[in-house]
Amino acid sequence: MHPAGLSAYKVEIDTPAGCVPGGLVSAPKSLGQALRLEILREIPEQAELRERWNALVFRLDRPQVFYTYEWALAVQRAYSQTLPPLLILAYDRSDCLCGVAALATDTTGRRASFLCATTGDYCDFLCEPKHSDAFVGAVFGELRRQGIETIVFTNLPADSATVSAVEKNSRRHSFRRFTRTAYLCAQVSLAQLDRRSESNPALPRKKMLRRFLNAMGREHPVRLDHGHSWDAVETILPDFMRSHVARFLIQGRISNIVSGERRIFLVELSRLLSESGWLALTRMISGDRVVAWNYGFQFHNTWFWYQPTFDMTLEKYSPGFCLLAKIIEEAAADPAFGSIDLGLGAEDYKSRFANQVRPTLWIQLTSSVCQHAWAVARYRIGEALKKQPQIETTIRSVRERYRAFRRRLQVSGLRHTCVLVAKRALEAIASSDEILFYEVSEGYVRQPTPPEFSLATIDLNLLATAAMQHPPDEETLSYVIRCARRLRMDNDSTGFALANENCDFLQFIWVRPFEGFQPWEEGGTVASPAPDSLVIFDPFIPVRHRDGGYHAHTLALVIARIRRDGKPVWISNASTNEAFLRGLEGAGFTRSFSVLRYRLLWWQRILQPNAAPANPPRS
Repeated sequence: MHPAGLSAYKVEIDTPAGCVPGGLVSAPKSLGQALRLEILREIPEQAELRERWNALVFRLDRPQVFYTYEWALAVQRAYSQTLPPLLILAYDRSDCLCGVAALATDTTGRRASFLCATTGDYCDFLCEPKHSDAFVGAVFGELRRQGIETIVFTNLPADSATVSAVEKNSRRHSFRRFTRTAYLCAQVSLAQLDRRSESNPALPRKKMLRRFLNAMGREHPVRLDHGHSWDAVETILPDFMRSHVARFLIQGRISNIVSGERRIFLVELSRLLSESGWLALTRMISGDRVVAWNYGFQFHNTWFWYQPTFDMTLEKYSPGFCLLAKIIEEAAADPAFGSIDLGLGAEDYKSRFANQVRPTLWIQLTSSVCQHAWAVARYRIGEALKKQPQIETTIRSVRERYRAFRRRLQVSGLRHTCVLVAKRALEAIASSDEILFYEVSEGYVRQPTPPEFSLATIDLNLLATAAMQHPPDEETLSYVIRCARRLRMDNDSTGFALANENCDFLQFIWVRPFEGFQPWEEGGTVASPAPDSLVIFDPFIPVRHRDGGYHAHTLALVIARIRRDGKPVWISNASTNEAFLRGLEGAGFTRSFSVLRYRLLWWQRILQPNAAPANPPRS
C-alpha cells in the first residue's frame, strides 16, 4: 500500500476521536493517542489522499490554496528533478490524517525546505493549532534521523501556530534558529473599504482610473473575462506566458516563466485547480485585444492576485493598476469574497489599495555553527547596506557576476572560464576592435533557401518566444534582452529572425540606415559610405544552433527583402566572428573596408580608413 522508503515513528499527541471517512472530524473529544508518521519520497496520486489532505486544509484557521494537495502535486510534476519531495503524513490510531508536512530536500540530502517555497506565497505545516507543537517535534525528530543538517522555512505566516512550535522544538532537537521577516503581503479587506454604495467601493485615483480605462476602451468598452475551467484556460495560457516574458524583457529582466519547469508547473496547476473551480485566469479585454492578465485563484472567500502582466505597448495607461481596480470592484459586489490577497512583493501600486498586511517569516534551523553565524551576518550586512543604496547596487552587481561565473564554470570548465575572465578583465582596461564591412554588390545572386526556412520580423512576442526556447542559455538570454532594449530605444532599426517549420528561431539579425550607425554599444558613429545606405548588423545564433550553417540562408532572405527599394546595402561584423565571416565569403561577398577602435579605460578613438582594404580576420 505504501511506497518504498516508508518509516514509522510514534509520539503522544491529543487528537480528536471519531474520525469519519474523508478525514472529517465528528464529536471533538481529546484523547491521548499515538501518532503514526509515514515518510514518503513522492506524493502518491490517490483520490483518497487528495480528499483527506484538502479536508485537513479546510480545518485550519486560515486555509490557503498554496496548502492544497493540488498545489503540492503540481510542484512535484514540474520540479521533481531539482526538488525531490519528502512528504511526512501523520495519522492517529483511527487512521485519520491529522498532519501534513510537504517538504523537499536538496541533492545532497542534508538540507530540507518547504516543497512549495519557490511557488507559494504562504507555506506551513498542516495540522490543527492545538497539535502543532507535537507534530512539528515529530517531524524534526524524523529529519534529524535522516541526517538533515539544515532546514529552511520560507514564507511561513508570522501568525501561524507553527512559529511557536518551531521555536520550542528547535531547542529540543539542538538546532540553532535564525528568524527574520521575509515579506509583508499586502491584502485588501473588502469589509474595511470605504463604500459610496453597497457594491461600489471608493478606490484610489478614481479620476485617473476612469481616464485610463476610457483611453484603452476608445473603440470597445473594457471588460473582464475569467477562465475557470481547463478548456477555457488551455488556449489563453500560452498568451499569458508570452506576455509575462515580454514585459520582463522590456525591463531588462528575465521572467521566471522562461524556465521550462515553471511553465510545466503553471500548466499542471491549471489542470488540477480547475477541477475544483479554484483557478481564475482573468483577462481585461477591449474588443478582441487583451490589455492585462492575472493568473490568480479564488479560494475560501479570498481572491488571489498571484502573477499579473499586461501589454507593454499600453504601459502609459497603467493596465495592471486598472485590472486590479476592476477585480476589487467585482469582488466587493460579491458576498462570497471577504478579501483580496496581493501576494509577495512590495510594489507601489499595491500599497494604494491595501488596507492590511500579513507578514511572513524566513526561518533557518541548522546544526552548524558556521552556517548559523553566516546567516545572521549576511542579514545584518544586508540591512546596513539598505541605508547605502549605491553600495548595495554595487554589491548586487558583483553578486550577479559571481553567479554568472559559477554558471559558466559548470558549463565550460575551469580552464576555459579563467581564460575568458582574464581576457575580459584586460579588455576592460585596454582593447582594440575591428569591424569589417562587406558591400552587397549589384551582381549578388541569392542562394536558394530551403522551403522550411522563413523570415520573421522581430517584435516583443517573438523575443519572448525565443527566450522560452533557450532558458538555460545565458548568452542567448542576454542577446534577447539587448534586442528588447533596441526595440524600445531605437526606432530606426528593424530585426529579423530565421525560423524553421517548427517555429524554432535559428538566427537573429538587424538592419538600419547607415547614417548614425554605432557598431559599439559604448558609442562611436561610423560615417556612411554612400547616401541612403542600409547596414546589416548584430547577427546572432543561439548556442545549440551554431552548427547548422544558417548564415547564408538568413542573409539571402534579409537581402531579398530590403533590396526592393534599390538602396545600397552593407554588412558589418566583428573581425573576431570568424564563423559569420566565413559564411559571408562563402556566399560570394567581398570585403570593402574596416573600422578600428582603440580604447583605454574611458577614452576611445575610432579610425575609418576607407581607402585601405580590410586586414584579414584575427584568429
